[in-house]
Amino acid sequence: MELGIPAGEIALLIAALLVAGVVAGFLAGLLGIGGGGVLVPVLYEVFRVLNVAPAIRMHLVLGTTLAIILPTSLKSFAGHRARGAVDMPLLKRVAAFVVAGVVLGAIAAKYSSGDALKWVWVVAATLIAIKMAFGRENWRLADQLPPFP
Repeated sequence: MELGIPAGEIALLIAALLVAGVVAGFLAGLLGIGGGGVLVPVLYEVFRVLNVAPAIRMHLVLGTTLAIILPTSLKSFAGHRARGAVDMPLLKRVAAFVVAGVVLGAIAAKYSSGDALKWVWVVAATLIAIKMAFGRENWRLADQLPPFP
């Protein structure tokens, strides 16, 4: 099957993706950030090189990262649950809200422009970077909330 891309470029893309995966895994383990912090911009550039239309490029990036997040999250959940490290009553209380958030986010993404999605990602990543660089312990919202009854 001919893709219209020289073999050298494909090899370079594969190498870039492997390096991005290693860097994302290292940063996720070192800093506790999600791999998407590295993979989103890398995938955006990979899809640019592959001539994916700018109007749908960010949608494809987000869909790809979500497709990666789902199985890894389920595997992580299963591992933590096997060790008894999951607060199941809490999970049951928030599960419907999580599902609703996913559905609303998917609907919003469907009707958003690629530029709008890029700006949402840039703003969110900037806020997370600022929090990681300058955050204090009292910025942890979860520690300030009263426990559920």
